[in-house]
Amino acid sequence: MSKSVCIVGAGVGGLTAAAYLAKEGYKVTVLEKAATVGGSAGWYVRKGRKFPTGATIAFGLEESGLLRTLLKELDIDLPAEELLHPMDVILPEWKVSIVKSPALWAQELKEAFHSRSGDVARFWEALQRISDDVLAVTESKVSLPVRKRHDLGSLPLHAVLHPRSMVRLARYSLYTVEDLMRKYHLDSYEPLRQLLNAQLLDAVQTDVREAALLPSSLALTIYRRGSFFIEKGMCQLAKALAHRIKELGGEIVKVSPLESLIYEESRKQWNVASRKCTSSFDFVINNSGISFGEGTSYESEDEFSWGAFRVDAILSEEGLRESLKEMKWPFAYQIVPSLDSPSLRANTHGPVYVTFNHSVDRKGEWVEGEVMMTVSLHTNLEKWSKYTEDEYKRIKEQVTEEILTEIGKVIPVKENLLFAEAGTPLTYERYIGKRAVGGYPLTVRNAITKPKSVRSSLPQLYIVGEQVFPGPGTLSSALSGYYAARSIMKDHK
Repeated sequence: MSKSVCIVGAGVGGLTAAAYLAKEGYKVTVLEKAATVGGSAGWYVRKGRKFPTGATIAFGLEESGLLRTLLKELDIDLPAEELLHPMDVILPEWKVSIVKSPALWAQELKEAFHSRSGDVARFWEALQRISDDVLAVTESKVSLPVRKRHDLGSLPLHAVLHPRSMVRLARYSLYTVEDLMRKYHLDSYEPLRQLLNAQLLDAVQTDVREAALLPSSLALTIYRRGSFFIEKGMCQLAKALAHRIKELGGEIVKVSPLESLIYEESRKQWNVASRKCTSSFDFVINNSGISFGEGTSYESEDEFSWGAFRVDAILSEEGLRESLKEMKWPFAYQIVPSLDSPSLRANTHGPVYVTFNHSVDRKGEWVEGEVMMTVSLHTNLEKWSKYTEDEYKRIKEQVTEEILTEIGKVIPVKENLLFAEAGTPLTYERYIGKRAVGGYPLTVRNAITKPKSVRSSLPQLYIVGEQVFPGPGTLSSALSGYYAARSIMKDHK
């Protein structure tokens, strides 16, 4: 008789786990609170337009890339367009273009950091070497913390074949990014620090002082391995996984929030009740990021996590093209706010992350004459709940206005704005049941010395998504789903 698995939350981590388990003959049921799948790689409809929930750029889809490998194993083909110039980082006094070409990137570094170009080049070469080592270990499919032999993946063989690489990783294992900067006498070089902080806060949820070097090295160099745009958005990844799960006999139940989760010791099964499903399962995977009782999530642990301030907007394509003429703009911008945006700086943290894409309607069809703009920033979770209703409304409007002003220094958005709506962590809590987004910062503790396992402290209950190893991001969430599925298949033979 097939073992049964309930996956709570149809984010990429949960969908990946479900697809692997369904492929191996498990009876899979995915419960999703929302009307759509994808979680942070999903979508929602505002003003008749379909906006991405979070992620907009995909990584690991290059030939033999980590995500491409997972999808091939699941017999999923996901077309994607490679981005050769995915992003510009707008710093207070200059711009740095993030490009795939190593030669163009070396030239960009030389021009942007001309006063210390030699040291910066050597720093980045070291970062790339470390990144290569980290990627090779990740490709071995080792899952931390190692609790069972199969958690090692093919790492033992890799270590035998590449001992010098493993020695390098051991040497740098407790380093922060700032430690590597210090090695090249760059820790007090503010221009480089500004660039790294802008990139790291988005990728690993913290800055150079706290960011663990090993995962950060991969985050800072991944654009030259390959970044990708998926036509009609990242939600196509979630849709492809969901379609494959159904093909393999699995079930996805949407608009079905979990109501209770109880382990029955005598039968060694989990009794699960949601709005549309009441049943018993041999295993549960929690991909929701929400706690349903002690031990069911890492949410209740004393760990810092960020909230998000979000702006969704539609712009006039004709007006933008007239204003920009022949200018070629990247897929995304990271804009470090200036000192003349006091409300923005007081209520958010880090760069303004903005992407531009085709506007699509609720059916996913392109809307002629429109450009979709999505904006997100980190913000403190508690700050917004302390405001009175009037303060909340006023400050939200001020922050939105200052965001549009900052973007307007690069792209003329205000004069081409058709509509814009903003949301805070309270908005996230209202619609998805949690304020925090993006998982925990990848400090040395969270990433190296005490990473969070896909195995919970409860019997037959696993946790996937951005809360667990390897950490934030769509690619990491997919890997966590694979690790959880492998653990279920191998822990309980």
